[in-house]
Amino acid sequence: MRLFRPVVIAGLLAAPARFGHPALAQSIDSAAVLASAHPDIDAANRAWVPGLRQRNAALLASAYADSGLFIAPNGAVTRGRAAIARMYEARFPGLRTIRQGAVIQDGLVVVSADCVYEWGHAWLEQEGSTPGGPPVRDEGPYLTVWQRQSDGHWRIVRNLVI
Repeated sequence: MRLFRPVVIAGLLAAPARFGHPALAQSIDSAAVLASAHPDIDAANRAWVPGLRQRNAALLASAYADSGLFIAPNGAVTRGRAAIARMYEARFPGLRTIRQGAVIQDGLVVVSADCVYEWGHAWLEQEGSTPGGPPVRDEGPYLTVWQRQSDGHWRIVRNLVI
């Protein structure tokens, strides 16, 4: 997987010039786009661990657009905010007490005035599977596509957990 991630990121960074008109990619005020997107992106990232701790599927799914996709490491695709909330609800019974965790953003790139790619990694440490046993840590990289919605808020339209 380590060899895969740099290739994906390099391709994403080249996306505006590769798939759009090069002059368009250069005319975007990236600082203004990021300033607009940061509050929603940062809020969603900060809410991930509390949402899991509270078993709050609505909070976890609130960052998604109505038609957003969640793509799991096994390739399973969950479509739509309501279905993503149900996916989280189904996972809650398998969660043990969460000790700590975080979403670590490794980068952001502006693709257009209404689209931002984010990538990074997240981790979660849960109580051990046996009483007094060592904690269990899960972690992995992610790639998220954020899109500005008609209400001005940024929502996840694609979230790929690798």
